[in-house]
Amino acid sequence: MRSAKARLLLCWALALLCAAGGFAGCISLSAHLMDTGRADLMTLYGLNALQQALTFALPTLLILQARPERWQRFRSSCRPVRLDTAACGLLLAVGGTVVVSVIATLWAGWLQSVTGYQGSASPLPPVRSVGEGIFALLFVAVVPALCEELLFRALIQGGLCRRLPRAGIWIAALIFGVAHLRWVALPALVLVGAALGYIYRRHGYFASALIHGLYNAVVLILSARQVSVTLGAMAACCLACVLALRWLFKGERSDETDGTGL
Repeated sequence: MRSAKARLLLCWALALLCAAGGFAGCISLSAHLMDTGRADLMTLYGLNALQQALTFALPTLLILQARPERWQRFRSSCRPVRLDTAACGLLLAVGGTVVVSVIATLWAGWLQSVTGYQGSASPLPPVRSVGEGIFALLFVAVVPALCEELLFRALIQGGLCRRLPRAGIWIAALIFGVAHLRWVALPALVLVGAALGYIYRRHGYFASALIHGLYNAVVLILSARQVSVTLGAMAACCLACVLALRWLFKGERSDETDGTGL
């Protein structure tokens, strides 16, 4: 009993120290590089990825390690991603990016008309070569997806769904949306979080992380190229989302909807 309690306290202490140190350290380093004029966007994105790893991923793994049963439940969610799941995930990422952007635009317009709040746009890295493109996709799309799925799905959603099987996914999705601090896109982010939550429950951690990363990558590419969306393209994307979601959740078994979490 003492051993288990000591393990719990040690893991939580290390997790809190890691999160606080990673957040403060990366913020301070970013500010120093910007003040000295030695920070370009690629460097800042790399530091942001490091901050997410130290603030989200590593503390989450430590907290999951604090209780062996939680760690075992997380390991059981780390199932291989099937080829059809990956294909549907790509279809959902492409179609969902367009649908979500339309929702975000409508919400931002309503928010501005009611409150006058316009928000602020984040700059994208100026990709000038294939190497820079790979770097941007890795640190803007892949690393954040892996880290955020650990925190918001494996830890937060897992804990909530043990007590609130139905509402836990949506509460975790709301926390996911608020944590991004992008109020002009809050409803869209909540919907993304909820979709990833159901994918995590049905297909596991690697599937939700993969689809999250694909979504981030599509957002990055379309935003960098400033692609305009026609009405026909939006209708096609809505259809793609419906078909992908139907396939992803086809044949959902009752033992996968009982809310068993961490």
